[in-house]
Amino acid sequence: MKRCLAVISFLLLVCGLWAQTESRCALLQGVALEGPLDSVRIQLQAADWTEWGQSDDEEDYYFRGKFYGIRAKLLVSISPSSHLLTSAYVSVGPYSTDEMLHKNLQYFLYKLQQDHGALVERDGAWVYMDDFASVKVSIVPHDNGSRDIRVLYLPMGAYYKDAVCMGLHGPVQEVVTENALSEDQFMHFSQDGQLENPDLVNRHYDRYGYLLSAQMTEQEGHSDVTYQYDSHYRLVRRTLTNEAAGIRYIHEYTYNERDEIASQNQKVFKGDECVLTLNMHNTYMTRDDEGNWTTNSLSLSYWEKGSQSQQTTVLQKRTLAYWEE
Repeated sequence: MKRCLAVISFLLLVCGLWAQTESRCALLQGVALEGPLDSVRIQLQAADWTEWGQSDDEEDYYFRGKFYGIRAKLLVSISPSSHLLTSAYVSVGPYSTDEMLHKNLQYFLYKLQQDHGALVERDGAWVYMDDFASVKVSIVPHDNGSRDIRVLYLPMGAYYKDAVCMGLHGPVQEVVTENALSEDQFMHFSQDGQLENPDLVNRHYDRYGYLLSAQMTEQEGHSDVTYQYDSHYRLVRRTLTNEAAGIRYIHEYTYNERDEIASQNQKVFKGDECVLTLNMHNTYMTRDDEGNWTTNSLSLSYWEKGSQSQQTTVLQKRTLAYWEE
């Protein structure tokens, strides 16, 4: 047993050198284990998992399939109120001999480390955790002496990434900003991370909860809004197009080493002509315990067609409230 654990620890160290650590959510072999049940079900079926039942309260759903090529059972649990996934549990076994148990345990730890990153041994289990997800591998005994290998996938962040895309950390509920320029003075987020804005309608999210497109209700019709992200899933461009008014707004973002918005560049086009530019650079001065800024010195450069460029500095303060976890 000790020799087997030593081999496992060695494999974790070696394969951690090339492990993929960038993840937006709990991923089971490419299947996003978060969001609405229907979305998860479609992905699982596409990955050859077969649904075979559910609990009487319709909070647990059961699947059969192959976990890294080995037959397994999968339990998916959802919230009864939001119908969003809360956890997923893979179970492989039972194993009646140490040899097969530890052979497959080594194999699963190796594959999981390749997909997620370094697993840490803790209290007889192996755990991976980042801002978005937790993966825990454990051995579970049965009364007859056999054992299962179980892998728990647990989403750690909100499904909708509206708050994340604004550089916010933690379960943000409300943000109130003094001298707001590039954002609304009052913002409120649901417990699932979605910005509550009745003017932002017809929203379309990807399977990871990132907003791809929407419509913004205007005094004259509506604007179509599109969102673009970089390879680290940070919002780099937001474009609003109002066809009726012939106006297009382009917002571009850069980030600092803490993944906070370092600067913004906004341009307004009337037809093909740029009629207004707004450049803003943030210097964050204080932050709260969640790492969100509470005081910011905003350097602003403003130009409008027919006028001279103007520059100023604005001191911003904001207060944040959080959902209780």
